[in-house]
Amino acid sequence: MLREMLAEPLIAERTGEDGTGEDARALAIELLPDEVIGRIAAGEAIERPASVAKELIENAIDAGASSVYVEVEAGGRRRLRVTDNGLGIRFGEIDLAFKRHATSKLRTAGDLQGISTLGFRGEALSSIAAVSRATIVTRHRDDAMGISLTLRGGKIERQQRVGAPAGTAVSISNLFFNTPARLAFLKSEATEKRHIHWVVLRYAMAYPEVAFALKQDGRERFRSSGGGELADVVAKAFGLKAFKSMIAIDETDERRKSRERIDVKGFTSLPELSRASRDRIVLFVNGRAVQDSALSHAVTQAYDGLLPAGAFPFTVLLITMPPDQVDVNVHPTKAEVRFRDSQRVFVMAQRALREALLRSVDTTPAAEIWSAAAFSEDTIAYRNPRAPWWRETGDELFDDAGLATIPWTADAPARPRTLPPLRVVGQVGAEYIIAEGPAGLYLIDQNAAHERVLYQEIVDQSADGGLQSAALTESQNVLLSPDDAALLGEVSDLFAQLSFEIEVFGPHSFLIRRAPRLLSSSPASDYLPRMLERLRHSAKTSDCARQALALVAATRRGQIMQPEEMQALIAQLERCPAPFASPSGGKTLVHLSREDLAYEFRRR
Repeated sequence: MLREMLAEPLIAERTGEDGTGEDARALAIELLPDEVIGRIAAGEAIERPASVAKELIENAIDAGASSVYVEVEAGGRRRLRVTDNGLGIRFGEIDLAFKRHATSKLRTAGDLQGISTLGFRGEALSSIAAVSRATIVTRHRDDAMGISLTLRGGKIERQQRVGAPAGTAVSISNLFFNTPARLAFLKSEATEKRHIHWVVLRYAMAYPEVAFALKQDGRERFRSSGGGELADVVAKAFGLKAFKSMIAIDETDERRKSRERIDVKGFTSLPELSRASRDRIVLFVNGRAVQDSALSHAVTQAYDGLLPAGAFPFTVLLITMPPDQVDVNVHPTKAEVRFRDSQRVFVMAQRALREALLRSVDTTPAAEIWSAAAFSEDTIAYRNPRAPWWRETGDELFDDAGLATIPWTADAPARPRTLPPLRVVGQVGAEYIIAEGPAGLYLIDQNAAHERVLYQEIVDQSADGGLQSAALTESQNVLLSPDDAALLGEVSDLFAQLSFEIEVFGPHSFLIRRAPRLLSSSPASDYLPRMLERLRHSAKTSDCARQALALVAATRRGQIMQPEEMQALIAQLERCPAPFASPSGGKTLVHLSREDLAYEFRRR
């Protein structure tokens, strides 16, 4: 049988309609016509109208434009025009500009090792023209006259000399008229308009010194001044309300003189501002908008313990590094890059964001209105520009009149303060602590505050040799659901890192012999399912496991606390590096300044 199979011809015959055999060898390997090659190349680089806008904007920036104007009709299907005041194209080079792989950006293969321009492939104009009707009007700064060129499907229909300002205007209409499959896959007009909008916003943020304007269907949707201030553009892109909850990033890696310098700048949101998707994480490398999963992960990792699972920040991150340290020749759309030292870039980006977030403690409204000054070796005064001095001496705190006293425990954490000293006034509904400080009134969520304090304690213990654990006097048997039992098997290493000792006792039954000291007095049947539920909806990392542990160990809402318990909790929160949010992402406190209170009571 095998011999018969091997004896059969490897190439079968087709049977035509007339019954005759047509040899499949008729489909021999041949060079494709230029028209087909052009459409294939266009399909790789031009995915939608926003791709056209991106390529033309990049050409404008490479040409040294200080102004870029984008006009769109019907989501770019009917018409898309990009006008710039850049260098322009010389009269003798206009024909060449629309040929494939014609570029002024590089000359040799070695030039690919250090590309400093946005474009370099020489495919943008030819790909765009291959699938549209294109008109370009351009004049080089050194030429007296401009030129107008009209193409259809990549073929020149008309060429003439015209008067024109220096720069280039490219108008694209009937996009994908000759590639119906690509046209059919376009989304709704509103979706395509949104994609174009974000292309313009991204490059306006990457190049704040360039004035951008976007007009869609006769209505101006965006305009930047070109004044060079990134803050101005970010505020326009995200909205002033969101920008008020963002902080600046400015970090340079020069600690290793043998390494090339990396600069990380931009803006990122405080934990109070987030959204349910990553679409507001905008990344640039050497002025190029990129999509990089590792960099995006570095951003989200910087918020560990500050945002709940499924919440993502608003971040604009501009990374500048030597061109030879990054490979941009990875993908036809140039949206992906490859770093020579990806780990270094990842760590640098994560550290820059994390340090900016920690520094933000000093500029958050709840903290910015107090400062400390030494009165003597054992006395510290806390100053609010709109309130009295508060003096901390030994274990007590007094105001200038000596009327308010705040007991202070001798074993208070030794970290620097991130909140002003607070005095507990009472408790509301067994859920919230009322406290007074030199900056006004504070309402503190006792559950969120305790979760933040415990999380920090767990992190500190983990860094100091391991979490404190206790052997249970009697092993606890816990019966889990099938899903929870399977998940516990997946994350058993994480529980071991948290000092749990768990044994399998049956199909879905487990024995808890040892647990972190934080939980030693709690029933495992209570906290174990809650920890697993938390891990089910988050990344399976050590930090998420710590967050889950802090969550289940925290004081629950509805628990009445004694004054000394509340004061001890507040004393620890005052020294947490990030006191304003729990690891789950909830607020720990609400601050009402004296001005807020006066306004509520209409006092002038």
